[in-house]
Amino acid sequence: MKFFEAVPDELFSPLASPNRALYADALDVLCMAYRQKLRLPEDELYSMLRSRLEQQLADATFEGEDIDENELRDISGRARFLIRKLCAKGWFEKERGPDFREYITVPGYASRLLELFHELRDDRPARGFSYVFGTYSALRVADETGSAYEKMAAVYTAFDNTQALIRLLRLVYHNVKHYFQMQLELHDVGEVLSSYFDDFGQKVIEAYIRPLKIKDSVPKYRVPIRTVLMRWAEDDEQLAAMARAAQQERRGGTMEDCRADILRRIFWVQECYDDLEHDYLDEIDAQVRRYTRAATQKIENLTSREQNVRGDLDAVLTALSHSRRADGLTDRLRPVFQLYEQSYLSEKSLWYRKRPGKRSRAAAVLIEENETDAASAAQAAALLHSEYGRAAVAACVQGWLGDRDTCLSTDIPLENDRDYVMSLLAVLSGGSRRAAYQVEELGGSVCENGYSIPKVQFSRKENEK
Repeated sequence: MKFFEAVPDELFSPLASPNRALYADALDVLCMAYRQKLRLPEDELYSMLRSRLEQQLADATFEGEDIDENELRDISGRARFLIRKLCAKGWFEKERGPDFREYITVPGYASRLLELFHELRDDRPARGFSYVFGTYSALRVADETGSAYEKMAAVYTAFDNTQALIRLLRLVYHNVKHYFQMQLELHDVGEVLSSYFDDFGQKVIEAYIRPLKIKDSVPKYRVPIRTVLMRWAEDDEQLAAMARAAQQERRGGTMEDCRADILRRIFWVQECYDDLEHDYLDEIDAQVRRYTRAATQKIENLTSREQNVRGDLDAVLTALSHSRRADGLTDRLRPVFQLYEQSYLSEKSLWYRKRPGKRSRAAAVLIEENETDAASAAQAAALLHSEYGRAAVAACVQGWLGDRDTCLSTDIPLENDRDYVMSLLAVLSGGSRRAAYQVEELGGSVCENGYSIPKVQFSRKENEK
């Protein structure tokens, strides 16, 4: 259905006229009267318009309006013109009651628009939503003591509450973006502070963010909600009973259609609760942090940019805060500002973190090379050519191999300490590229004459054959 098939074509024309403020106030009076009484007589609406819009009716010019001269003459006639105009444009209808009085009836589209307009005019922050807790409560009660009909109704309630929650989260996200835009137009520190603490703090943080973190918390109720829904989705008999109840309520043509619709809603709610934190809550938290950081930076910029006493004082206090030894600066400022240094003791008062000084380039230090000591050189040469040198180890391994290509550690004689040391050095030297043999560990150990060595296999390298 198209929009103007659901509402009259000229429904919004009063709100586009020069007297749109007067018509908007008249619609708000109509909304209040509609809320107060089930049956609203026309004369009571007329009295409410006169009493609440007396000054606006007196100041209105009604240029270009189809108002009669008799109606334009006084406030009573102007109030009756408002009733006639709003009725002609489709905001309400009239019917005659059994007592021959005219009664006001408000169509469905008009009542919804009136409620919306009244909420937009209401500057008080929203309170009292409990979509997550309402979903949890409905599912828990139905799961514990509910019939198939109550469980079916709980699924539809969970679906509606989750949709409302997502709409609320979108509203909060875009509302924070709106405060970003408003902040660009503020050029006073007091206005920025008032916008953040009074408007943003009360209408966003206290109204929406705080309940979502404490009372209507998604992380708190997500697991119980998903558990109940998953248990119902896996119970075929329970699903059949719920589908039968939904068919009786005419929520679908056949039981299969009702069953498929219930499963679709169950899976959709589960998926939403799986993604709510990542897709919505984390994004909102990041947006709030960005707005807080932007407000703080703007306050700092506005304060430091002001060319008055406050701006100068901010610069002075900033310099004092950056100076560890501000005694001299405080003494120089004391004739201008009544500033006095105050100190206090804390757990770190007796300890200061050492700050490295700036290193300066010093002259190069020359290192004198001493002549090689002949005794040290001889000692080094003796170690290299000792009985435990590389050559001695290689010769010992060649003696173990003999004409064979391989030998095991069990073939090595372990008669004294020298044989034991040479076997260990042979194993260690086998990993060298210059060694003429290679060592393969076989696991375990070999014990002989009180000596224990690992069980290995020595083999010649191919290029050494």
